[in-house]
Amino acid sequence: DPQPDVIALQEIDALSVRSVLGRARGREKRGEPVSNFDRFCASLNQASQERNGHTYRAVFYPAQGHTGSGLPLYSTGLAILSRDTLTQVEHNGDDPLDITHRRIARLSRLKQKRICAWSRFLDDDGAAFDFFNTHLSLPAFLQRASGPTGGRFGESDNQVHEIETLLNFVHERGILDRTVLVGDFNALPGSRVYNTVSSRLRDAHATFLRAPPDTMIGMPSAGFMNLRYRLDHVFSGTDIRFHDFHDTAPYGSQHPWVSLSDHAPLVGRFSVTT
Repeated sequence: DPQPDVIALQEIDALSVRSVLGRARGREKRGEPVSNFDRFCASLNQASQERNGHTYRAVFYPAQGHTGSGLPLYSTGLAILSRDTLTQVEHNGDDPLDITHRRIARLSRLKQKRICAWSRFLDDDGAAFDFFNTHLSLPAFLQRASGPTGGRFGESDNQVHEIETLLNFVHERGILDRTVLVGDFNALPGSRVYNTVSSRLRDAHATFLRAPPDTMIGMPSAGFMNLRYRLDHVFSGTDIRFHDFHDTAPYGSQHPWVSLSDHAPLVGRFSVTT
């Protein structure tokens, strides 16, 4: 199978006390990458080259724990990796959009920061497309939520505020018809968040399968103990054509990556129509 051209990652702890405590100096002396993210990218490229594959350029988008000069206890961020032969025109890695909804100003510093990462690429035919990666907040604690799904994921006001901020950025920065928006939305198909996005972009996986939201709920992308949820999505504009999702499988005990993450990757092949 061909290697991915673009990879989106969430919940990256790149450089913190948690991830490098007791290891940073040793890695520096050995001339090795210090941060977890840099080490991952170096290992990925080495493994790819050993198989005569291409290498990846990586852009890290800092979110939580990246202010100040000290080493934070814990950090998070997003990443977009792309094959080095794919032209990257622009990105907002130096200043990713803060989409966090902070309802109580006095407690805003305690709120985990959520961001939107963006990169613009040119495909091999020179067609431009915009790639957005995000990770929305969980429903606000103790805030009641009601909506089409009858649950909480994607129905809370704070989540709707965040997705509206993100979509305004997509309109401002991207080419809507040539947009791919991916991430962990913490929202079920058919929820308020999902429907807000679907009014402007289509669920690429559901469109390919010709499946309604209720069917997609039954294809979980994440799990906790015996619970299963469809929280991760791939949305796209009308000029983005997805050809297949053959390497995508529901989260569960039989998934090949189940021991590596509590989320299963969504893998699709697409082209930009001209």
